[in-house]
Amino acid sequence: MAGAALTLVAVSACGRSGATASATGDDTLTLSIGNAHTGWDLASAALGDNIQYYEPVFDSLVRLDPEARPHPNLATSWSYDRDRTALTMRLRKDVRFTDGTALDATAVRKSLLHTKEGTNEAAGKLRAIDSVEVVNPRTVVLHLSAPDPQLVANLGDPSGMIASPGDLTAKGGPVGSGPYVLDKAATTNGSTYAFTRNPDYWNPKAYPFDKIVIKNVSDPTARLNALLSGQVDWARITPQTARYAKGHGLGVRAHADSVEGLYIWDRTGRTVPALGKVKVRQALNHAFDRKTIVEKLNLGYATATSQLATAGSTWYEKSLESNYAYDPAKARRLLAEAGYPHGFTVTMPDVSSVAPGQQVVMVQALEDIGIKVKVDKIPFTRLFTALQSGEYPMSWFKLQSGQPWDFIQSELTRGAAWNPAKDFDPKLNRMIDKAQRARGGAQTAAFRAINSYLQDNAFNAPWDVLDAVQGNSKRIKVTPRAFVSAVPISNMAPAG
Repeated sequence: MAGAALTLVAVSACGRSGATASATGDDTLTLSIGNAHTGWDLASAALGDNIQYYEPVFDSLVRLDPEARPHPNLATSWSYDRDRTALTMRLRKDVRFTDGTALDATAVRKSLLHTKEGTNEAAGKLRAIDSVEVVNPRTVVLHLSAPDPQLVANLGDPSGMIASPGDLTAKGGPVGSGPYVLDKAATTNGSTYAFTRNPDYWNPKAYPFDKIVIKNVSDPTARLNALLSGQVDWARITPQTARYAKGHGLGVRAHADSVEGLYIWDRTGRTVPALGKVKVRQALNHAFDRKTIVEKLNLGYATATSQLATAGSTWYEKSLESNYAYDPAKARRLLAEAGYPHGFTVTMPDVSSVAPGQQVVMVQALEDIGIKVKVDKIPFTRLFTALQSGEYPMSWFKLQSGQPWDFIQSELTRGAAWNPAKDFDPKLNRMIDKAQRARGGAQTAAFRAINSYLQDNAFNAPWDVLDAVQGNSKRIKVTPRAFVSAVPISNMAPAG
């Protein structure tokens, strides 16, 4: 494991540059994003770091503070009915899209319903919306099929961003009411996206930079070098390069992001019967030395855990933090009790292009308890599609789980994107229904009961909560937002 980590440091630190002065003026903020842009149509919008692509041009119904709490934005106020299946929102006056169209309830209705028809992450968070009613130009009502405990907060992300009704598919480029407009002449699709101020934006103080430039750079070494040379002001970096970046005058910040570990996609045992047995999945949880993974592989930029909830979230339980101790002998006993004294064979995707150290550690830990791993060489470009289609029974992965309802909708329900086997657990679904309809302290208790149930039944084998590690030039100050890897552009400002 130490060897894998050292190799990563050596590879990532090459190509150093001593320059640290910014190559851009004080009125320009330049970011480097590893994720490729998924297009301007909000129906195809992804989340995570992709949020930064959309924020300059599209404004959202609510704005989230650093603790992910919603505040007024395009919507000045909101309230639920008694059953929490009708969300009434009052809209801000005198807001126009950059094509001159007024923002009103009809525009909000058309945009939300269009986004909901998509298949990507932003669309998934609007799944509960049945219809959108226009009461008057300033009032809109979102009618839900069932209560959605996370809906208002999700309206602060691309799910709640509003596009002009004149070009919802963005065939001519993005048309929103956001703080900037796309500078097409300075933009190269797939590489560099430039934005200049929208002179009619209603809240210019929230965005102090006159120009935003976003560069899509997938290689972490190239992102680090861009930071060191002053070509960019902010970028995601790796734990292996954080110390190097800090030593060369960059600001380095880290905050809890996603739970990484062995994700078990085939809990029904459809393709690998062994995984349908609870004791087998519990054995997998005892196979990993979480403390060493944190210290040697992630260099301290993570927190060891055996639960799926992250600290600070409403469903986190400290008592669940270390219930699966590293114990290969116990893992082998559990396998034997489940009817697999000699282990079993499993095919897993190659993730070495994104997590080389994790791949080495995972394969070795599984083989140490008698599980034979066949690594399938698969291009990274096919990985997400292959996992979601159920091609692999388990794999290394990481998912954000700070917001319990979002995690439930993304991995636990029958139609969830990360439930490829369409696993349906009747008891769990009754617990989910109870949590969905509960309120206040009763809802928190219901979510925590779900967290405990997931651990008892070993739905996955989490290792740690990974930090989102970011580097920034000293010319800007950055305030992270809880439960997401990306830092909103509105949370960046000149340091002076």
